[in-house]
Amino acid sequence: MNFNDGLDKALLEHDAPIVTDYEFFTLGRKLFEAKEWAGEPLKRLPAGWDQTRARNSLRRLEARKSLTADADFHSGVWRVVQSTRNGSAEEVACIVDPFCYVSHLSAMQRYGLTDRSPEALHLTTPARPVWNMLRDRKMVEDFGGPPDEGHPLLLRLGFKGELRRRPVILHQSSHPATPVKIRGEQTRITSIGRTFGDMLSEPALCGGIRHVIDIWEREAEQWADQIIDEVEKFDSKMVKVRAGYLLSEVLEVEDSRIDGWEQFAQRGGSRKLDPDAPYAPTYSERWMISLNV
Repeated sequence: MNFNDGLDKALLEHDAPIVTDYEFFTLGRKLFEAKEWAGEPLKRLPAGWDQTRARNSLRRLEARKSLTADADFHSGVWRVVQSTRNGSAEEVACIVDPFCYVSHLSAMQRYGLTDRSPEALHLTTPARPVWNMLRDRKMVEDFGGPPDEGHPLLLRLGFKGELRRRPVILHQSSHPATPVKIRGEQTRITSIGRTFGDMLSEPALCGGIRHVIDIWEREAEQWADQIIDEVEKFDSKMVKVRAGYLLSEVLEVEDSRIDGWEQFAQRGGSRKLDPDAPYAPTYSERWMISLNV
């Protein structure tokens, strides 16, 4: 078996719907270092493995129609023709950007929390400084140490605004979630607790505060422990106050961690349950928040 046949088989075993230039390089590097596939020595090995040789191998696999450029991206992304999966918009986005994840109303839909079907896919990616930090860490992990000049840089590839004929709305966060992976896919999504927290942080991206409160009243009690864990991690005092009010006064959930959030209540302030509605004189005495819904 020659080296390019081995690359073809490695792509099929990986069985991802797409592969980026960076992923192809790391896959080829492992194969080059192993010098065999499934116990069979590889022939016609390149003299070394660098970006030029990786591009040459990409062109050969494109010529034999194992790979084809993915039209949803500007460059650097390839469809794996014989993959068993086409790849949803969510999955291909999470492959191309290894730090993005499904969030807000799209995460709510995936968990079955909402009966709304958002036309656009909501994704969140870390803000540039955080993304760069995660990139540097990942490259050290991928290459077993700091990358040298022959290694490609993990690039932040942009989306064209639509993936798999679905509009995409990409949010950036300086405090991104630690997402969870969906079984059987490379798709990442906010945890169930973080999804509830995001509803209070950015209700406008989650169907509006009235829709959010309906979901909290119907679904939050069964997920209370996960919600409290995630709200604890939020830097936003407002999220803690809103969550404290809903959990303690609406759902009557008792937990010492909720009690601890009372320190963030602010007397005489203009805090509101709905950030987009006018202030209302009805308020929670304990949480010092206007109940303007």
